[in-house]
Amino acid sequence: MTFPIGIAANVAAVILGGLGGCLFKRILPQRVVEMLYMTFGFCALGIGVVSIVKLDSLTIVVLSAILGAVLGELCCIDSGVRRLIRFILGRLSRDHGEDRDMEILCLAMAIICFSGTGIFGALSEGLDGDHSILLAKSVLDLFTVMVFATSVGWLVTLFSLPQTVIFLLFFFTASLISPILTAQAIANFKATGGILTVMVGYNMLAGQVGLKKIRVLNAVPALLLSVVFTWAAGFLPFAI
Repeated sequence: MTFPIGIAANVAAVILGGLGGCLFKRILPQRVVEMLYMTFGFCALGIGVVSIVKLDSLTIVVLSAILGAVLGELCCIDSGVRRLIRFILGRLSRDHGEDRDMEILCLAMAIICFSGTGIFGALSEGLDGDHSILLAKSVLDLFTVMVFATSVGWLVTLFSLPQTVIFLLFFFTASLISPILTAQAIANFKATGGILTVMVGYNMLAGQVGLKKIRVLNAVPALLLSVVFTWAAGFLPFAI
């Protein structure tokens, strides 16, 4: 098995982006930071839409998104992550406990650790050594994390640790789950990830105009459900 170059590059991009954001925080006017948030929000919307239109089954993607959101809400994933982040903040920094910081950190975790592109990139690298997906994501993450760090500082770099664990988990188990990773499953997985990316983009924009935000982390189970439902649909006597 080859060295996970893409994963290493993505983790390095998160760390460098976080440190770079701390540096730019001192020299960039607030109006520039706000403009960057809006720009990255629209970029996320665009990336999400492009991913969604490549779906294989609209029924499976919609069902996965709905049931995934219900499952996430029942399991209180977002609340659990927030408690964990508050615990870590309490240990490391007394200056980051405001609601706005918490929203940004949860948004950063969704992008860094649970994006459909990142997980699929780790699977691709584990299956055939293709690290191009994660290298492309690394470029985007570098600047996205940099923007986040202008608001919450170096703490955003801590997400590189769970990111490493999650991506390596998919990297090493890719060959085991490859039988169910059909072209249809991959298309639906990407489309479901696209819906989450649209949610992320909406939240980045909502934070600038005062709209109610979505608990994106509660929608993460939809990614797994999309693969499971696509696999199960293969046993049906009709297409859905």
